[in-house]
Amino acid sequence: MPQPDCTISSAANSNLDSVFGPVLSDLNRSRYSAAMMKLTLLSNNYSKDLNFLRLLARTQRALVDFTGLIKTLVLIATITKTSTDYLEQMLVLYSQGRLNEALDVGLHLQDMNKQDMNLPANEQKVLSHCLIKIYLEFGDYEGVHEVVATCNTAEEDDLMLWAMGLVLLASGKKNDALMVFRKSVALNRSNDQAWVSLSLLHEEMGDRELALANLDKAFDANPNNATGLKLLTKWHHRDVVQTNKVMNKVRHYLSHYEFDEEISLCYMQLLKEVDDMNSLRFEVEKLVLHNPRNTEYMIMKKNLEVSIKTAQ
Repeated sequence: MPQPDCTISSAANSNLDSVFGPVLSDLNRSRYSAAMMKLTLLSNNYSKDLNFLRLLARTQRALVDFTGLIKTLVLIATITKTSTDYLEQMLVLYSQGRLNEALDVGLHLQDMNKQDMNLPANEQKVLSHCLIKIYLEFGDYEGVHEVVATCNTAEEDDLMLWAMGLVLLASGKKNDALMVFRKSVALNRSNDQAWVSLSLLHEEMGDRELALANLDKAFDANPNNATGLKLLTKWHHRDVVQTNKVMNKVRHYLSHYEFDEEISLCYMQLLKEVDDMNSLRFEVEKLVLHNPRNTEYMIMKKNLEVSIKTAQ
C-alpha cells in the first residue's frame, strides 16, 4: 500500500510544480506583476488551493495590495485554522489601521490558546504585543493590564513593562510608573517609547533637564520618534544653536516620511524662532495645499503675508 500512495503524492507534487512553478519563478525574480497575471489565469481552478493562496498573498504583499492581501489571509486562516495564519492576518489588519478587526482576530487567538491549544512562545509574545498596541490606541488601560497580567514573562519584556507603566501613570501612580519605565529601558535601551514616557514623567515632576536628557536617549534609539520631536520643539533651549539642532532633527524626519501635518507645524515654529520667513512661507503653502479647507491655515497664510510686507 505505501507504494501507490507515494506515487500519487509524487504525481500530485509534480503537477503542482508545473502549475505554480512559473509563478514562483516570477516571484523569485521580483516580477510581481507577471506573477499576478499568471495567478489570475489560475484563479478559476485553484482559488481554494492553499499553494495558490499563499503565492497570491506573497504577490499581493509585494504589490502593496493590502485590501486584497487581507481577503486572501482570511481565506487561508479559514482553511488552515492555525494560529500562525490567524496571527499574520491580525498583524496586517493592525498595520492598515483596521484595529477593531485586528482585535477580533486577537481575541479569537486568545480563546484558541485557552481552549484547545498552546501557542508557541514566540507567537504568544507577538500576539500580546499587538493586543497591547491596539488597547493603547483605544486608551483601554484595563485591556492592557489584562494582557500583561496573563503573561508569565512580563517582567522580562520591555514593551510589556512600558505598557504597564502607562497603566500605572493613568491611575496616578507616578512613582510606580517611574520605576517600571526604568526597568523597561534597563532591559532594552533601544525602547524609544519608554524613554519618551520617562521624559514626560520627569517633565511632570518639574525636571526639564532630565526630561531633555531622556529625549536624547529616545533619539539615540530612534531619530524619528514623532512624539519626542513634538516635545523637543516645545522644551528646547531657545537659542540659535539649540534651535538649529532641533531643526536638523525635524528636517531628518520630514525627509524620511510623507507629509506629516503635526511635525510640519513644529518645523514652522522653529522657523519663526530663527526668523526664516521665506522657508516659513513655503511650509505654510504646503499646509494649505495639503488641506485647502482648513480656515486656520488660510488665516495663517494671510497673516504671514502681512507680516512679510510690513517687515519690508
